[in-house]
Amino acid sequence: MKAPFGESAFFKILLLIFLFLFSAALLPVAGAVFLFFLPLVVFYHAAVHGTAKTSLALGISFGGLLLAAFILRIAVPAIAVFTLSLSGLMLSTLAAKNASVEKTVIYPSAFLVTAAAVFFIYGAYVNSMAPWDLVKKYITVIIQENIKLYGQLPLQPEDIRFVVNNEKNIIEGLTRVFPALVVVFSALIIWANVLWGKNLLLKQGVVWPRLTSLCRWSAPEGLVWIFILSGGLIFTRQPALKFSGMNIFGVVCFVYFLQGLAIFSYIFQTREVPPFLRYFFYFFIAVQQWLVIPIAALGLFDTWFDFRRYFQKDHTAD
Repeated sequence: MKAPFGESAFFKILLLIFLFLFSAALLPVAGAVFLFFLPLVVFYHAAVHGTAKTSLALGISFGGLLLAAFILRIAVPAIAVFTLSLSGLMLSTLAAKNASVEKTVIYPSAFLVTAAAVFFIYGAYVNSMAPWDLVKKYITVIIQENIKLYGQLPLQPEDIRFVVNNEKNIIEGLTRVFPALVVVFSALIIWANVLWGKNLLLKQGVVWPRLTSLCRWSAPEGLVWIFILSGGLIFTRQPALKFSGMNIFGVVCFVYFLQGLAIFSYIFQTREVPPFLRYFFYFFIAVQQWLVIPIAALGLFDTWFDFRRYFQKDHTAD
């Protein structure tokens, strides 16, 4: 199941992880892409070459990053790099134990969410401010940096003006749903890395049955009650209940969005849709974000209609 591990293979792993860590930490824009797929690199090599060897390469690379940051006196997102790297090791461990899809995604996602919570709580303590004020300050900086970036892009002036005029409302809105955003983004990172990792490992002959059946995954049926109750809380006048309802509702909608994607993945596989059309479909979703709503609705209504049964192959006819 695991490929032979030689000295040359170790240096290849070390070089790749080293490049990913330094690119994620030092590149201004592209670094976010390297950071997003950092768990994939660790997950893949830990699965193919072993956790111990990959951990050693990761430790050397991370130590080199901290040393370089200390010598050059530059700030690096060390916490983000460290936590995302560890989530890749967690993915490999869970997949090797043939854990369920839910555990394989939820446990590393919960780890990332916990790390984010500790970061803001500790940061607020150091800066002698409330954690929620630090969250708002953090979002404000991001929005202002994005406004500067929009000014350098070939966008319509009225679009930029709209963002600038509504800067305060955007900051307030994102602050209210920040817990949901952290959970959703953490789960999205893990889910995407699991999908890509599964495909890369299949090419190496590494197969885990639970991960190969992702297209059949469905959310628990009881989740629909949480969807209904959290949606109802949004319309209450109690600020605490409204806040809780908005964030829970956002997370549940994301779960149904993943179920909707699983349905499309099932259709693509059963109808043998060419890979380039599949990637075009996912790219189109990323470009046209409004498609998230109908896909999430598809996942929700799949609870009652089981859309995948209409696309099952007739094996008796075959």
